[in-house]
Amino acid sequence: MTNFPKKLNWYLVLATGLFTSLCQATQVQAQSFTQQVLVDGLNSPRGITIDSQGKLYIAEAGTGGASPCIASPSAQGEELCYGATGAIAILDTNTLDLTKPITNLPSLALPDGSDASGIHDLYFDAEGDLRGIIGLAGDPNLRDPVLNIPDFGTLIDINLTVSPSWSSVADLAAYEIDNNSDGGDVVSNPYSLVTHGNTTYVVDAGANALLTIDQNNQIDLAAVFPVTDVPTSIPGLPNPFPMQSVPTGSAIAPDGSIYVVEYTGFPFPPAEADIYRWDGQNLSVVASNFTNLIDLAFAPDGNLYALAYASNVLAGDFSGSLWRIGNNGSRSRIAVDGLQFSTGLAISDSGSIYIANNGYNAGLGEIIELEPREVIPEPSTIVTSVLLSVAFGVKKRFKKIPPLQKRAGVLINLR
Repeated sequence: MTNFPKKLNWYLVLATGLFTSLCQATQVQAQSFTQQVLVDGLNSPRGITIDSQGKLYIAEAGTGGASPCIASPSAQGEELCYGATGAIAILDTNTLDLTKPITNLPSLALPDGSDASGIHDLYFDAEGDLRGIIGLAGDPNLRDPVLNIPDFGTLIDINLTVSPSWSSVADLAAYEIDNNSDGGDVVSNPYSLVTHGNTTYVVDAGANALLTIDQNNQIDLAAVFPVTDVPTSIPGLPNPFPMQSVPTGSAIAPDGSIYVVEYTGFPFPPAEADIYRWDGQNLSVVASNFTNLIDLAFAPDGNLYALAYASNVLAGDFSGSLWRIGNNGSRSRIAVDGLQFSTGLAISDSGSIYIANNGYNAGLGEIIELEPREVIPEPSTIVTSVLLSVAFGVKKRFKKIPPLQKRAGVLINLR
């Protein structure tokens, strides 16, 4: 808090009055970003991560294939069919060169290649080795006898040396079969991961669970995300309705705790998604009233950014949004042009924000970069700063966030 002198002369009083009236019109300062699309044409991009050289590693869930097929859990009467069409892409953010050292990863998708499940996330461990997870989005009991692809629903180690390769090291889908983490339907869809020390943390969106995998690749249950009763006006449904959590993105906080966002299950009500914190013992809600959150990341300044896949899925509004949650609990919406079906978020050490966008449709995925730049004060702020410089010093700059636009679409396959 600023300490003011007890005796104020007349010009300070005048300046303070002018400051108050101007602040009523200009109370917060707009955060300025340079926005550009770094690459497009990606096949169902999901999680993204950054290496020590600033390169982006992108999980492409793929476009599925012809057969075998299983019923889609999110598209009534549709089937998801297998094809080895997933990939790991590497984007050099300086040259914009895109390479795909790992291809032919397992993928499930609708006949048009959309709504894919495959490689969902990537993360570097403490030794600098890359790990990933391959999703499933369905009954794990169907994986082996029907799909006959045991790599779905697993944690994988990735080798990117001279001869890139990968191998499954922990069977998360089998763990769900044996343990049924949330006590409900047996469903597995590993969706995000982070590593901290010798432990890998995996969020299983289908199982509503946070899992730990130790250095021997042994799986344990850390936490279960609870069912929440939410109001609904949909005819024929009980009111309130028991809504599943469907946790999605995860991130490591500066204090070492694990933060997880939730997408929320049917009936996908707006403003019912929470952000959770797991401290190694307990799961607690740290922020609420979001909609369809899909990923999150901490910025170098310690502030948290959360990405929403959609705005109102039942109303057909699939415009994404990006939120900044301050250290003091404040929140603001970051203006980003063209967000829709947003699926992944990463922030560099310099504060550059990267978003995987349009992740639902095959061949239309893109990576958006938001590069922060210095905020230029508005004219009223400049006048106010001059008038108050003697008493207050340099005025702090705050952020204001305009609203985003709408775009219709369809539901991502999470559970």
